[in-house]
Amino acid sequence: MSNKSLIAVFFTIAMVVWLFSGELVSNTVTAAEDDAPRTAVEIPTVRGVESIATDRQLYLEVRGQTQANRQVQIRAEVSGRIEALPAVKGTIVKKGDLLCKIAVDTRQSDLEEARAALQSAQLEYDGILDLKRRSLQSDINVARAKAALESARSRVKGAELALQKTEMLAPFDAVVETQPVEIGDFLGTGQVCVALMEIDPMLVVGQVAERNISHIALGDTVKVALITGDEFEGTVSFIGRSPDAATRTYPIEVTVHDLEHRMRAGMTADMRVPVGNEQAHLISPASLVLDDEGKVGVRIVDRNNIVRFVVVSIIGEAKEGVWVKGLPASVKLITIGQEEVFDGQVVNIDLTPLESVVRT
Repeated sequence: MSNKSLIAVFFTIAMVVWLFSGELVSNTVTAAEDDAPRTAVEIPTVRGVESIATDRQLYLEVRGQTQANRQVQIRAEVSGRIEALPAVKGTIVKKGDLLCKIAVDTRQSDLEEARAALQSAQLEYDGILDLKRRSLQSDINVARAKAALESARSRVKGAELALQKTEMLAPFDAVVETQPVEIGDFLGTGQVCVALMEIDPMLVVGQVAERNISHIALGDTVKVALITGDEFEGTVSFIGRSPDAATRTYPIEVTVHDLEHRMRAGMTADMRVPVGNEQAHLISPASLVLDDEGKVGVRIVDRNNIVRFVVVSIIGEAKEGVWVKGLPASVKLITIGQEEVFDGQVVNIDLTPLESVVRT
């Protein structure tokens, strides 16, 4: 064969080999692809808790003011010169302590004279009764003697009271708020010697809107915080029946015992008045997320392991977390990974104890 023929045969053989080699490689690759295992769609895993709703005490915040439980003005019942003022302004006194003493003057001698007259009237009455039993006295004379005896007794009682009223005593434990007189002043009948204010217990008075007044009951325990930072507990002792004409609010009074005398009348106070219970969940603030519309809520996993966004309302705070409502009584709440999943997505949820999540 000539050189040209050999060259032509060589190129023909090379072309055939090239064509068959491409088909072989294609078939091999296709076969390899067909034999390779298909990779499944990966389902994300999130962490969460099974949150159970519990009863939560609801409180009504009421702004109030402290007030004395009792205030009295001690007035003279007999006139005379003041001899002693043992309870000066600002003094804390006990029930029965001497506040003011008026000079006795002739009241002691008047009492002795009245007692002597009573003794004489008693002897005369006894003598007439003896004669009456012997039919030597008439009924009229017996009646006159008895009237004279009762009159003498009345004069003794009046003299005793006049002497007793020279000493004005404290009617209850209190503090002396005002003392407008001094030793040596003449005090007329009805004039004020001292003014007292009871400081234990004290009252905290506030106003409650008509839509809430029916939820308050006598005897409810109320937490009271003064503007000074002092905190107390008291009980509802009065609920008004007539509203304020301008504000349509009803007055309530809370009685607070203050053994240390830290409360003063007229101080601003905040009251937390219980008004019932409601079902709520205590969750970690980190579980809260925002949806596309800016609403606050949480992401939960339903029974089909599908993510759902639920709008919630924050109704209170605690050291352990926040109280929210708007969730079912029992719910699987996503606590870690809620920002990486979306509504309607299928997920696996790894449940952890609720207490450890809330504390974080």
